[in-house]
Amino acid sequence: MAWFIVIAFSCNSKEGLITEISKPNVIVIFTDDMNFEDIGALGGDVLTPNIDALINEGVYFSNFYACSAVCSPSRYNLLTGRYASRSQSLLRQFPVSDPAFLRWNVDIDEGERTIAHVLKENGYYTGFVGKHHNLHNEEMQFHVDENADMYDKNVQAKIAKNYKLLKDTIQKCTGFDYVESIYANNLHALDLPKTMQHHNMDWLTSGGVDFIEKAGDNPFFLYFATTLPHAPDPLSSMYADSRITPAGLLEDTPDVQPGRDDVFARVKNANLPLGKAPYTWLDDAVGTLMQSLEKKNILNNTIILFASDHGGNKAKMTCYEKGVRAPAFIYWKGHFKGLKHIEEITANIDFAPTIYELCGIKTTKEEIIDGRSLMPLLQNKETNWRSSLLLEITYSKAIVTDSWKYIAVRFPEEIENKIAKDKDNLYNHEGTLYSKDNPDGRLKVRYHADKQYPGYFSYDQLYNLQADPGEQNNLAKNTEYSAIVKEMKKMLGIYVSEFPHSFGEFNQIED
Repeated sequence: MAWFIVIAFSCNSKEGLITEISKPNVIVIFTDDMNFEDIGALGGDVLTPNIDALINEGVYFSNFYACSAVCSPSRYNLLTGRYASRSQSLLRQFPVSDPAFLRWNVDIDEGERTIAHVLKENGYYTGFVGKHHNLHNEEMQFHVDENADMYDKNVQAKIAKNYKLLKDTIQKCTGFDYVESIYANNLHALDLPKTMQHHNMDWLTSGGVDFIEKAGDNPFFLYFATTLPHAPDPLSSMYADSRITPAGLLEDTPDVQPGRDDVFARVKNANLPLGKAPYTWLDDAVGTLMQSLEKKNILNNTIILFASDHGGNKAKMTCYEKGVRAPAFIYWKGHFKGLKHIEEITANIDFAPTIYELCGIKTTKEEIIDGRSLMPLLQNKETNWRSSLLLEITYSKAIVTDSWKYIAVRFPEEIENKIAKDKDNLYNHEGTLYSKDNPDGRLKVRYHADKQYPGYFSYDQLYNLQADPGEQNNLAKNTEYSAIVKEMKKMLGIYVSEFPHSFGEFNQIED
């Protein structure tokens, strides 16, 4: 039976108190492409009682941002507490005289510090379960034909060899003690037959449960990164062979959470379409982890942080609100007295410093952390919280405040030269001009952001988020807002000045 409690959802109290516990356990649950409507407590027409309960008893961050709205850089943000522009891997890929291009290329190299390194040095047992996506795995893995027979022993041997290679590399680079049930990338980017390109939530959960058991009496940190609800279609995966994993075919189906038929039955009884079943499948995993904590009598001493890597596909890979805003909350049983809702700007880079402070860890001055500990907000202390946050993806960067957002798109010289010669066409934020032979006669923009945002192709964009939350009216060229544009550009220049790569004229903007 899934772990859940029913509590009325409230989000308007601003009183809070945290009591201190020596070396609490920490679990970060990081979902993939999850929208607000994918959670029942946030208004979704889905069956997610376990996540709902954690939100209802925890503290919800209503203004939470993924600093980079696509898988790889967002995971770098969370695991390091740093902006993706600081990734050492970008120095290998781009000259510092050009803007660094941020997409699925932000790696965590050996030698870069992560939450795991810091907590391990302070007596924690650390575990990584789930999706990585901070490794150029395609350059390492042994090729497996996508039409290969997944039941062929030679195919399975090659898959197992790939898995061990990628798992060992991830462990070496990220610093985790325990690395199991790993997806090194999205399923289509792994060398697997098409018939094996399926999610296996049961397998991920088995890794999480195994880690909690192996931790014994040691304080632990578990990074539990689900592949759901990202593509490929999770519903199809629920009908697939339940032994399928990136490590190969298991001997038996993992038996740690309610079975898939049980999920379908509950969803049907709730009068929901079966297409909603994957959200309950994921929710059951959360419930199983909670049961594991209760079984060891450590629930009261375990902090749960939950977030999606970014919004869903409505504006993914852009700096627009629908791409960068994501559901997020923190739960610690009995430690938030009346505090239910934090409205200040928070972000995925804040998780690392928050965990350090909650665990009583002081980092050195050499430890570069861009995020801020959320403890002052969680303790309801008077504080001068951040007034702005940097967002960045592809060749775009943005500054967001409570009321305004400024977006700048700046390309390297090579692309600018192409644009100058090809004045009749438009280039997307990736600096790419696609063939005019596209069915709609236009260039291709991933996730159709150009069709949602009239200002998409403008190099400079300014939006009043209070009056125009949908970011439909670009005010950047309106002289009435010149002073605001100038101030936002100055703020962006301050952020950019700390990064190794240039970004248009912003490295020269004076404070």
